[in-house]
Order: sequence, then C-alpha cells, then structure tokens
Amino acid sequence: MESLTGSILVVDDNAVIQQVMKLALEQYGHHVTLASDGHEAIELMHAHFFDLILLDIMMPTMSGFQVLEYMAKEPELAAVPVIVVSADSQIDSAIRCIQLGAEDYLVKPPNQTLLRTRVNTSLRKKFLHDQEQAHQAEMEQMYEAVKAANVAKTEFIAMAAHELRNPIAQLATTNHLLSRVGPLNEKQEELLEKINFSLERMKALIVDLDDISRLETGSIRLELKQLDLKQLILKIAESIEHDLREHKHTLDIKIPGDLPAAWADRERMIQVLTNLLGNAIKYTPDNGEIVITAVHEKQHQAIHVTIQDTGLGIQAKEQQRVFSKFFRSEDSDVRDRPGTGLGLFITKSLIEKQDGHIWFDSKYGEGTAFHFTLPIAPEVPEDKMGMETAVSSR
Repeated sequence: MESLTGSILVVDDNAVIQQVMKLALEQYGHHVTLASDGHEAIELMHAHFFDLILLDIMMPTMSGFQVLEYMAKEPELAAVPVIVVSADSQIDSAIRCIQLGAEDYLVKPPNQTLLRTRVNTSLRKKFLHDQEQAHQAEMEQMYEAVKAANVAKTEFIAMAAHELRNPIAQLATTNHLLSRVGPLNEKQEELLEKINFSLERMKALIVDLDDISRLETGSIRLELKQLDLKQLILKIAESIEHDLREHKHTLDIKIPGDLPAAWADRERMIQVLTNLLGNAIKYTPDNGEIVITAVHEKQHQAIHVTIQDTGLGIQAKEQQRVFSKFFRSEDSDVRDRPGTGLGLFITKSLIEKQDGHIWFDSKYGEGTAFHFTLPIAPEVPEDKMGMETAVSSR
C-alpha cells in the first residue's frame, strides 16, 4: 500500500507510549507532535493544523471522551479524523468513541502494521475529503465569477441598446431629410438605400439586445389571454406578401377552422411568428415553398404549429447551437444573409415563457421545419372574458 505522510498529533499521558508511537510514525515520514493531556491537545489543535489525531481515553484532568465532545462542537476541529488508541479494550468504550466522532479504535499497545495501515487509511480519506472541499470551493468561486460576468454583460447590453437609440434616430432623420432635398442621381439613391438598410439592421439589433436584457433580468412581461392563432398567422402572412413576391416564394397555410384558442401573449407571438417566417423567407433560395400548419394535440391540450421551408437547411454539426445567443452559421450562403444571431434565442425564450416548447428538423441543402407548441386557452366564464393575466418573467 502506498504510504501517505501527514502531520499527526499523539495525545497520551504515558511518555513511553508517546515515544513508541512517535518513532513508529516518523519511520514512515510523518511529522509527529506530542501532547500529555486533553487540555494541551486542544491548545495545540487551535495553534497548529493536524491531519490526524491519535487520542488516548484515560487521561488526567480531561479524558479522551471530553476531547472528542469538545472537537465535535468546533467546526474547524470536527473535520479532523481521530483514531482512539486506548488500553481499555471494552466494546462499550469503542462504541462511545465512535458515537462521539472517532474514526477508528485501536487497543494499546497497537500492532505496528495495524497502526500504519489504519493511519494510512485515515489520511487517505482525509486528503480525498480535503481535495473534494477545495474543488467544491473552486467551483463555487468560478460560479460566482461567471454569475458576476453575466450580470455585467447584461447591464452592458442594456446600456448599449439605450445609448445606440439616439444616434441611430438622428441618422434616420438626417437620411430622411436628404431624400427630400431634391432629385437624386442613381448613385445617391443607391447610397441612401444602403444607409436605410444598415439603419434597419441596427434598429433590429437594438430591439434584440433590449429583449435579451429583459429576458436575462426577468423584467419582460407577458400578457396571457385567449389568442386566435389562425387569424394571427393570416394577418402576418398578409404583411409579408411583398417579401414573398420579391423572392418568388409560395406560401401554403393549412390550419383547420376549428382550431381552439391558444393561451399566449399576442405581441410576443407576432414577434415569434415574424421571426420564424422571416428566417424561412431569408434562408430559402428564390422559387421556394413555405408551408404553415397548425393542429390541435388533444392528448397534450396544446396547439402544434409547424413552419416548413425548402431552404438551405442546417448542417448537422451546427444544429445543437441553433438556439444559442449570437449563433451564426459557418456556411457562406447563410452568412451572406444579414442577421444578429439573436432571433432564435429570443424566440425559444418567449415560447418557453408561455409554457410552450420549440424544436426543429433540418436536412442540409433540403430545408428546415421549425415546430412549437402553445397551451390551449382555459375555459373562461363569460363575465371574465377579456380579462388578461399579467405574467412577469422569472
């Protein structure tokens, strides 16, 4: 067995036994300190660090039992292992020592091989415990550091979103005024169009950053009420007709007329659907097909919505990171299309805060289907119709 070395306190009122154990322990590299009674032992324990205590029971002024009782009440001493080495071979004494916190019990004079083995075992357990405690303390420290960094990051995001609003508003006003100063040539028109496009991207980024900040601080509010998802999807489909025509996409909506109402926040669902449909349009090459379906899953009391496209698809190696903050694909065709990498993270967070679930299926080069579920609206008495439930994020 591999021998471990440690700092050991031998407590015994018999000088001969003290020296016998000291020599035996030092032979294996241990640092040994001697104490002649319980009071001296406690003073030494408070003054020095020990890995192990070898403790006699029958001592004048303060017995080994009393030392064990004292150690159990002191947090810094309770963790130090104790092996009782006593001339009392009665089983009752051994049981009482174990009950008071001793780790082992040997009868004097101890067999040298047995003493070495028991000391080695106790030290091994003590060192493993110390390593575990140190690791736990390190992990707690790392957790606090990460938590502090996340708080600082969230505060920075909120501040950045706030500070960007004014200069962007001023740029937008200036750009609008420039478009009204008189006829512009083709190059000037092209330049203004690029500026407007960049401003729209910046405005979208600010909205996303603001949502991220609210989600992470728990300050986002949801107004949950009965929501006709079919009518909402049809209205959003109307609003994106220009984008569909521009990319020559077809949009097919398959939703039954008897679809029950969902229990959701209307404004946030507009945000979710607009983002998912916007991605389907953006990442589908021209002449693509987008299909929206919604079904009532009676067994789960939920509405299941699917938005399927015939777009670029998502590479298998990237699929686990799709809902991560700031995720942008390494695919050059995808990166050529503008985006902040925040939309799907926000979408997932909003769905989950409405007690829903979101996932996707994708084949690279063939297309992607995003799915989400929302709970069915509860039955509301007529006199309570129209009342809203405000839910703050937790």
